[in-house]
Amino acid sequence: MNEVKLVVNCQNILGEGILWNEEENCLYWTDIEGNTFFRLEPGSGNLKTYKMPEKLCSFAFRRNGGFLMAFASGIALFDLSTEEISWINRIRDDNSGVRLNDGRCDRAGRFIVGEFDPEEKERGLAYSIEPDGSHRELFGGLNSANSTCFSPDGRTLYYSCAVAGEIWAFEYDQTSGNISNKRLFYDFSDQPGLPDGSVIDAEGFLWNAQWAGGRIVRFSPRGDIDQIINFPVPNITCLCFGGKDLNIIYVTTARMTLSPEMLDKYSSAGGLFAVKVGVTGMVESRFFG
Repeated sequence: MNEVKLVVNCQNILGEGILWNEEENCLYWTDIEGNTFFRLEPGSGNLKTYKMPEKLCSFAFRRNGGFLMAFASGIALFDLSTEEISWINRIRDDNSGVRLNDGRCDRAGRFIVGEFDPEEKERGLAYSIEPDGSHRELFGGLNSANSTCFSPDGRTLYYSCAVAGEIWAFEYDQTSGNISNKRLFYDFSDQPGLPDGSVIDAEGFLWNAQWAGGRIVRFSPRGDIDQIINFPVPNITCLCFGGKDLNIIYVTTARMTLSPEMLDKYSSAGGLFAVKVGVTGMVESRFFG
């Protein structure tokens, strides 16, 4: 139990956004800085890659097949069989440098996505992407949106501003998609790293990937640390539950920001890892558009 294994030494510059497709028994993830989309069948080891026209930052499965994709500049639909991309909403086509980043579907099928500001000026916004492809702003003041996930009942939205080193919790109205009563879920000032991607397990506990912390951490719904699993690389970026029983956590990592000396030391940095845990995850919600 809790033995960390390297699944693919893919050497992603910035591996992110990993999701398990329970119908296909396979994993999808993105290398944001490499403009590449990955598909892996863990059972056979079959790995396919797809070059993207710009940075693919996060994505979701669609209810009727295919993908909703959050590229740096906006939202598009993607058909895997034809590799056709259909743009539906150019949110950030403004040369500001701010781009879309982490995203996930709520339990009602909306896609919640936030932005990354490379200048750390907190110009980023969080959006709700509605089933018709339109967007509305939820809140602002972000420099690196991350940790987007929902409690099992869908009534709590977890979110982080990674550079600020905090995960927040909002009350979330699934009918309207409105948020309220923001509170601090966890302050990372006592942690070795910063909060990156998160996922919720079937018991309502939050698992977080720690950028520059070299570990994933399980938090109780009250915000108490329950479990820590260390990894052999420092930049842990995102995670999801997968496998037939949804009891394997798959983890993306990054080579970005590591010096040549550190890359020599951490030769599997940017790889895809897996660890079997004693709890199960939840099936990913799908975009209803």
